[in-house]
Amino acid sequence: MAKTIWLGCANIIELEFRPIVKKDVDASLLWASGRLFVAGEAVVAGEDGGAVEWTWLDLLEWLAKHWSTLLLEQSYPFNVSTLGMHTLMRDLERRWEDMPEERIENEEEQALQFLSRHDLASAFKGIYFPSVYLIRLGNTLQVTLAETNVTHSLNLNTAVQALEAIADGIVEQVQFYSNQPSRAQTAIQLWEARQQHFEQKHLALSTGLSQKSLEELNATRPEFWELDTGNLLDETELMAAARMTSGQLTLEQQKTVFDLLRELPLVSTPVLDQLSEELRMSFMEVGELYDQGYWAANWLRCKLNIALNKPIQLAEILKAWNVIVQDFELESSGLDALACWGDKHGPAILINQVLESSAAHKFGENSTLAHEICHLLLDRGDTLPVAEVLNGNSPERLEKRARAFAAELLLPRDTAAIAIQDSVNLQATVTELSDAYKVSEKLVSLQIKNSSIYSQLSQKEQSFLNSLF
Repeated sequence: MAKTIWLGCANIIELEFRPIVKKDVDASLLWASGRLFVAGEAVVAGEDGGAVEWTWLDLLEWLAKHWSTLLLEQSYPFNVSTLGMHTLMRDLERRWEDMPEERIENEEEQALQFLSRHDLASAFKGIYFPSVYLIRLGNTLQVTLAETNVTHSLNLNTAVQALEAIADGIVEQVQFYSNQPSRAQTAIQLWEARQQHFEQKHLALSTGLSQKSLEELNATRPEFWELDTGNLLDETELMAAARMTSGQLTLEQQKTVFDLLRELPLVSTPVLDQLSEELRMSFMEVGELYDQGYWAANWLRCKLNIALNKPIQLAEILKAWNVIVQDFELESSGLDALACWGDKHGPAILINQVLESSAAHKFGENSTLAHEICHLLLDRGDTLPVAEVLNGNSPERLEKRARAFAAELLLPRDTAAIAIQDSVNLQATVTELSDAYKVSEKLVSLQIKNSSIYSQLSQKEQSFLNSLF
């Protein structure tokens, strides 16, 4: 009986299989009884979770074909705002509601191609497994199981090593069991050429810019992006800013953003770094995203010894942390702010002060600073390791959490509820809270609506609050 072989990395991505020699069946197809695990959970297996007999050459072919996009593609089709792979098609359906049929068909085909190159289950031809989506997010590989909507966040470098070990192990087995007929030979050759293809596609996939756009910017060389060619898996502040503004800004506007980032110095932020580490030790990424944001905001207030009923002075806090806060102007961009905190620039928050920017107004600026503080504390280490663009193509899951964090940090729900409970005039109290906590009336109404007091308000009062959205 053939020996059971384990490839990959335990509790990350791991393949368990036992080769099967079938009479009159090409051994190079690597028929085996096996299972594929992610975070210790069998995701490619039989109905009962047991081993399944199939050709595992399929997996090598898929990894070889999609290696570059798996490791570099971080944006969703058409920059649609979505919480992740599990909501992508639903959000695309909304996009398509009022679109001409011909365009819908074209975009749907592109979306299905995107899903296929990120769906590990699509590797297996002629047999069905529930989808297992792999997509990069910063320094992590997000693995979403379609059957349960569970997402595992894996360290990117460790996940890459695990996938390489699996593919290399399959290559070794194929070479051992056969003389490599055409299909197996082609798969091996494509896998061995993956680095060359990776380098060819690297800048376009990492920045979201077409080859033509890269050439117009004179940005086809790593030096433009301040990129260390020793590790092309790394991402720089400029590359992240390009990806998060592609399709949102013109090339000329993007160039302005790149120039702004280049001018920023790298600064030391030991107090912020210590707070980030302490928060990450206590924080649990479970439950609803807004609850995570609320919890982190209250944790920070407690850590800074600022009572829930006291306004918070964000500019002073950021100054004490040594975070750069700087104004700029970029008209007709829809951009409120951008921030960076990579190895070469920042940490810094840049506020767009043109009139159409919500961040140009005092209350809007407070919300923007609070929003970026969430990213500085929670996301710098893994999911947003170098930069973030407010109103750009930033990951919606992280943006949703940051919005809740910002609202709760500026005006805690319990504080709003107590004020309303003691109020004789709801409208006047909303205005008073807005003035006292330097937030918009919309944010005040949102915090009241999300507090325990909302259900006790009359229908007329609830309607007033909803009118402020």
